[in-house]
Amino acid sequence: MGNGNFIPQKTRYTLTILLLIVLFLFSLFLFSKRTLEPSVSIYQHSFSFSPKPLNSSTHHPIPSISSNASSIDDQLPAPAPDYQNPPPDNDTVDNGEKKKRVMCDLYTGTWVKDQGYPIYKPGSCPYVDEAFDCQTNGRKDSEYLRWRWKPDGCDLPRFNASNFLERLRGKRLTLVGDSMNRNQFESILCLLHDGLTNKSKMYEVHGHKITKGRGYFVFKFEDYNCTVEFVRSHFLVKEGTRINGQGNSNPTLSIDTIDKSSGRWKRADILVFNTGHWWVHGKTARGINYYKEGDYLYPKFDSIEAYRRALKTWAKWIDKNIEPGKKLVFYRGYSSAHFRGGDWNSGGSCNGETEPILSGAFLETYPLKMKIVEEVIQEIKVPVTLLNVTRLTNFRKDGHPSIYGKTLTEGKKISTRRQDCSHWCLPGVPDTWNELIYATLFYNEQFSRE
Repeated sequence: MGNGNFIPQKTRYTLTILLLIVLFLFSLFLFSKRTLEPSVSIYQHSFSFSPKPLNSSTHHPIPSISSNASSIDDQLPAPAPDYQNPPPDNDTVDNGEKKKRVMCDLYTGTWVKDQGYPIYKPGSCPYVDEAFDCQTNGRKDSEYLRWRWKPDGCDLPRFNASNFLERLRGKRLTLVGDSMNRNQFESILCLLHDGLTNKSKMYEVHGHKITKGRGYFVFKFEDYNCTVEFVRSHFLVKEGTRINGQGNSNPTLSIDTIDKSSGRWKRADILVFNTGHWWVHGKTARGINYYKEGDYLYPKFDSIEAYRRALKTWAKWIDKNIEPGKKLVFYRGYSSAHFRGGDWNSGGSCNGETEPILSGAFLETYPLKMKIVEEVIQEIKVPVTLLNVTRLTNFRKDGHPSIYGKTLTEGKKISTRRQDCSHWCLPGVPDTWNELIYATLFYNEQFSRE
């Protein structure tokens, strides 16, 4: 046998290994090429529709209504309106306008003058209590009434009372919280009352007149078989008392137990929660022998951490008691105060303010409590819509009752000693919060007109 064509066994083995490696690499290249493009497409699709975690210092373009669940198109699939003159019905628009709506951040914008405002006339609504009835109480300037909130990328649909009530037909809308939510509650009653043809078909079912001393109201709209309700709950968790060593009664707050009014929350179809302003007052801020978990009373406890734990208690209640898709849940964020030279109980004032703040560092003020709210809402399994009104209220130093929170007595001078620079005149800023709720219902298929 000749040796000319003979290849040593070792060399053949090496060549075989090299050939196998080349084939393997070539196959890997083909596989990667085929699989890479779909993967990128899937991620791009996810990123374009799923909201990023909320950023407390800046607002990136996000779906119109901030939520821990999904984009506004997932929650609110009805078509968008014409923003310049939005119709009451869900008319069809082109995809470009729909995309504009999806990417619009309703909470980044400015206030613009609009002679079509206010939506209802000062003094025309019987449901504004004394503390918010600024014009009746002697406030002379009126330009503060003519500002409309304008998001940077779109417009809010114009409020339409009959359209709103159609979407509430057969349902309960309940606002739960402190006096700031009562401020908003009175606003929504006035907005709806203004649009009713037969105003006698709207009434409080127990015959109660709105006062700050009462903590529960149910307003019936007879023609729509729906109710708008207010349930007072300063903290959303349980307030209590203890007997101290001297036999005196002292208040406590159980941050791990939901408020006793929660039985009323369960009956609602739409819920609007808030808490915040009471957490900066005296005993709550000091936290001495006040906060409880179980039977343990903390001798001293940080109020910010107490706020976080209370909100987590509320969040657990939401996850346990709210069935996704059946009910709509809002949390209305912190509303800015504008005291000069002190606080609500130490000589702070805001009288004489007739224009919004239109520039400056204060517009970017964002309290730590709101960052906590965002974190907690992100963790809730049930979709919760955050009405993040903090920055839009930063502008409005002109909108508070200030010295006009009491009815004028003839011959008596208005006192400037204690001023209200936390709540809002009605008509006024809370009307915008309710326009934001209306925008949600406007686009929500579950609450569409039949």
